[in-house]
Amino acid sequence: MATQTEEQTVVTHLEQAVEDLNEARQQASEEARSAIDSALSRSREALDDLRSDAKERTVNLRNRAEERAAEWQKTLEGATEDMRRELGVRAVHAQRTEDALDAMAEQIKQQKKHVG
Repeated sequence: MATQTEEQTVVTHLEQAVEDLNEARQQASEEARSAIDSALSRSREALDDLRSDAKERTVNLRNRAEERAAEWQKTLEGATEDMRRELGVRAVHAQRTEDALDAMAEQIKQQKKHVG
């Protein structure tokens, strides 16, 4: 039969074990929160980098498209009337949407006014 002192010692050990477990739980929670916060921070940084890179790529692509359009315009200005007409017909056939054809039709109307 256990004496009262032995029971108190066991109770004390159990209480200490519970306190140790609570402390370990809190530390684990803090470590988990810290790891989650760190992962979130890295994710935000990566997302910001992607956004920045996407904007930069968009600007570069737009600049290249503008440069090519300017080159084509210069080439067209030096082309014969027959070549321009053929290119215009091919450009019309290359369109895939009604909106694109409508935009071309509007430009043709404006150019007719300018030429006529």
